[in-house]
Amino acid sequence: MLAEVRCPVHLIAITLAYLAGEPGRAASPPGPAPFSFATVRDEAAAAAKAEYRPPANRMPDYLKNLSYDAYQAIRYLRGEGPWKEDKLKFTFQFFHPGFLYQDQVLVHLVEDGHVKDFQFSQSQFEYGTNKFPEPLPNSLHFAGLRILYPVNAPTKQDEVASFVGASYFRLLGKGQRYGVSARALAIDTAEPTGEEFPRFTEFWIEKPAPEATSLKFFARLDSPSATGAYQFLLTPGTVTVLDVDADVFLRKDVRKLGLAPLTSMFLVGANRTRCFLDYRPEVHDSDGLLLQTATGEWEWRPLINPEKTFHISHFPGDHIKGFGLLQRQRDFAYYQDLGARYDLRPDLWFAPRQSWGAGTLELVEIPTPNEWNDNIVAYWVPAEKASAGRQFHLAYSLSASLDDPPRNPLLSAHSTRIDPPQNGKPPRFFVDFIGRAPVVLAPDAALTARITPSRGDVRNLVIEPNDVTGGWRAFFDLVAPGTDSVQMRGTLNLGEKALSETWLYLWLP
Repeated sequence: MLAEVRCPVHLIAITLAYLAGEPGRAASPPGPAPFSFATVRDEAAAAAKAEYRPPANRMPDYLKNLSYDAYQAIRYLRGEGPWKEDKLKFTFQFFHPGFLYQDQVLVHLVEDGHVKDFQFSQSQFEYGTNKFPEPLPNSLHFAGLRILYPVNAPTKQDEVASFVGASYFRLLGKGQRYGVSARALAIDTAEPTGEEFPRFTEFWIEKPAPEATSLKFFARLDSPSATGAYQFLLTPGTVTVLDVDADVFLRKDVRKLGLAPLTSMFLVGANRTRCFLDYRPEVHDSDGLLLQTATGEWEWRPLINPEKTFHISHFPGDHIKGFGLLQRQRDFAYYQDLGARYDLRPDLWFAPRQSWGAGTLELVEIPTPNEWNDNIVAYWVPAEKASAGRQFHLAYSLSASLDDPPRNPLLSAHSTRIDPPQNGKPPRFFVDFIGRAPVVLAPDAALTARITPSRGDVRNLVIEPNDVTGGWRAFFDLVAPGTDSVQMRGTLNLGEKALSETWLYLWLP
């Protein structure tokens, strides 16, 4: 029989303290780990295993029913943002809940690894002529945030990014005006079951150094089908760059998972496939989709505004190198709009920082009768099945610029114009190519064009120098009887060498 051995309590404490490296003192329980991206990722992973709970919307009706003008009268007061005494180059303002922005987000500040909440207060806003029937409730939170930085002048704080509404956000570089938007995630876009819009629920802003030129912040994503953790690194400049690292966790099977979605507006452009009674020649935030394939080929697809129903175009491929919605027409004369300044709307270019494998780029074009509706969506759909329990890790960059992404010399399809079919004549297409060719070209160079339609024939193909632009114009007739759509591909060539990007076009008779 073993003898019972008892150890005095104080000896146990001394022994534990010794093992902890502090002889003579009891070990204290470890404190909370410093905040990091892993904190957000662990929360998102845990939430994906639990049932989705929609947020309680405690917003009063008088805020929900605000008109556009009434909401615009509510402004965040400069100097009310976090760290307002520290004279940081980055400053912050926040959106008031109401009008279209009824999803509310929690805002946290991170300093030296420690987190504290930044609370909504009515005193942070001016309300203009708004008069509410009762005091604002104490339970309100912000609807989103905007980030400011002296990108245009050293002494002026300019807005360089905004995050508001579901998971939408926009970026601005030097001399730019807001146009195309990005989203964190798209679920079932253009599916008959309807689209699901994941939303950011929380933001963590890491305090930057006073002279910092980049800002790091984090966000939690939530929806019935998915959760996510996002880390952002924002670097404003002539080209403003947002580096994104994200982990997406699926709660349930998703029919179509759209990664790095971009959203824009196209009412009417140089192709003028629809007639609008408008003094402006063109109205759009973006006029084309640019794609860089795994082989290095550049493909340009001018946007259209379909007349009757939406259209989805598919661009399958492996290991995509980049895509973006671009605004190539930069001359004010194309728009004549002093208020909107469509000539200053940025390109938004996506570039993966790791291989995204096989998948398909989808472009959705939706009919719109006005410029207030975003009717263009582009996103990457991975070939990998989006089933419940799956995790997707994403690493990519988004760049807001007034120029095409950098590339080796290659002529670009600057504009596409169409003489519509009439009196039995087929439609005639005019495509202008400009820029630097990969080889030196004489004005009388014997260029050729290869135009391939998915059905029908190309006739009367002519290439001629354009003395105005310094480039070349290709024009041709498309003979394709019937009402089915026609997909076209074309390049400008010198012998066997392609001098231009690949021009793509969808013709809807």
